Amino acid sequence: MKRTRLIGIIAILAMILAACGGDEADTTTTAAADEPATTAAPDEPATTTTEGDATDTTTEASDDGPLAEYGESTDADPALVERALGPVGDVPDIVLASIARVDQDLDQATIDKAMECWSNQECDTGSGGELVMGYADGGGDTVNVWRGVSHMEAILQALTYPEIGTIVSTAANFNADPAVHVNDVRFLVQRGADFIVGYPDVGIALAPAVLEAETAGVPYISFSAGYVGLPGQDGALIPGEDYTAVVGEDLCALGESFAEVLNDAVGGGEVALLGGTPGNALTLGWQQCIVPALDGGVVNAPADENSTAGDTFWVNSFALDAARGLLTTNPDIAGWAYEYSDGLFTALQAYDELGIPVENLTVALRTDEQTLFCDWAERGEPTYNIWYSAGGNFQSRTAVTVAMMTLAGFDAGGEVTVPHVMRQVTADDCNPDRVNEVVSGTALVPADVLTLMFGG
Repeated sequence: MKRTRLIGIIAILAMILAACGGDEADTTTTAAADEPATTAAPDEPATTTTEGDATDTTTEASDDGPLAEYGESTDADPALVERALGPVGDVPDIVLASIARVDQDLDQATIDKAMECWSNQECDTGSGGELVMGYADGGGDTVNVWRGVSHMEAILQALTYPEIGTIVSTAANFNADPAVHVNDVRFLVQRGADFIVGYPDVGIALAPAVLEAETAGVPYISFSAGYVGLPGQDGALIPGEDYTAVVGEDLCALGESFAEVLNDAVGGGEVALLGGTPGNALTLGWQQCIVPALDGGVVNAPADENSTAGDTFWVNSFALDAARGLLTTNPDIAGWAYEYSDGLFTALQAYDELGIPVENLTVALRTDEQTLFCDWAERGEPTYNIWYSAGGNFQSRTAVTVAMMTLAGFDAGGEVTVPHVMRQVTADDCNPDRVNEVVSGTALVPADVLTLMFGG
C-alpha cells in the first residue's frame, strides 16, 4: 500500500535529518508549572527555537532528543508553550515537538504561501515534496473564526516539512447532512492525500469514510478531541486501532475542571450547559463528566449518556436562542459551562434582553475569544467571574506532526493528550489592539498573518 512505501521513504529522510542536526544539548521536555515563562502578547512576535533562513522554515532536531530519530526537536519555546496551554505541568514530547516548529517571525515568502494555501482548496507548497496533506474540516474558514485559525495553524505547520508538496483542504461548513462530511474525506483520499487532518463534527457518522481512508493507507488524525465517536458509544471507532490518532484534552478531566470552578463559586446553585454540533465527541465527553461532579443541579441535563444538552452548532445566534429559552424559565441560573467563549458572549445578551443582572454568576469555558472577556471588563460586575482553559487552535499543528511521524514509523498510541489548566479572566485578557477580537489569545498564528486573514 501507499502508506508502506511512504514509511520507508520518510524513515530514511528522518535518519538523514537526525544525523545532520545541530549540536545543542536536549532541553527538558516539560513546561515549568511553578515558574511561568514570560508570555508574548497575543499579537506580538515571540522568540522561538525554530531555525531557518528566508526560504526554509524547517526545524532541526537535536542529535539526542527523544524524537530525533523521527526528525523532531522537543526544544519548544517555553513562552509559546505557556501561551498555548497556560501554566500546565508535564507536556507530552510530541506536543512539544509540534510547538518547537512554530515560527513567530516568518519571512514574506512563507506568509504569502500560507495565505495562498488558506485561500484556495489546493496549493503547491513550492518545496517539491511528494506528500499530499489533506485537511477535512466539518466547519470552515468562512463560517467560524476558530476554524479559520486552526486551518492556518495546520498550514503553517505543513510548510515546515519540505516533504509536503501539496495541501488540499475541504470544509463542510457545518452542513447538517453527514453525507457532505463523508464525501469530503472520500474526496481527499481519491485526490491522493497521504494523510488527513481534520475535525469530525458529525462524530460516528464519519466512521465509514475514516475506515475507508485508513484501509487505503491514509492515516486520519483529528484534533480538538475530535473522536470519531466517543469511546464507549455504539459505533464509535477506536483511536489507535480503527484510525491513527486523536489529539486533544482529557475530556472527562475537562468536565471535572469545569465542575470544580462552578462548585467553588456557586456551590449548590443551578448550572446551565451549552454544547456544539449534535454528535460531536468534544461536547459529549465533558458533559458526561460535569453532571455527576456538580454539587448543584443542572437546568438542562442531557437526556442520557449518549446525548448532549444545549446544542448550538457553535453558531452564536443559536447560542443566544438557547440561553434566552433557559433564562426565561430559570432566571436564577448561577453558572454556565460551554466550550466556546465567543458563543457565550452572544448568548449572554439574553441577560440584557430579559433585564436579568449578571450578578453572582460564574462561567467555565474552554476557548478564550476575547469578545466575552472585554464585555466582562466593561460590565465591571465584581460578582461575575469567568474561567477558561485554552483555545486549542495549535492542536491542528500537533495533528500534522503526528501524521508526519506516523509516516516515519512512529506509533502515537492512538491518543495524544494535551494538558489543560483553568485560568481566571482578568482585565489583561482584553486586548483592544488585536486584529480580530474573536481570535483566541492562545492561538500561535503570528500577528502579521492574522492581519492578512482578518484585517479587512
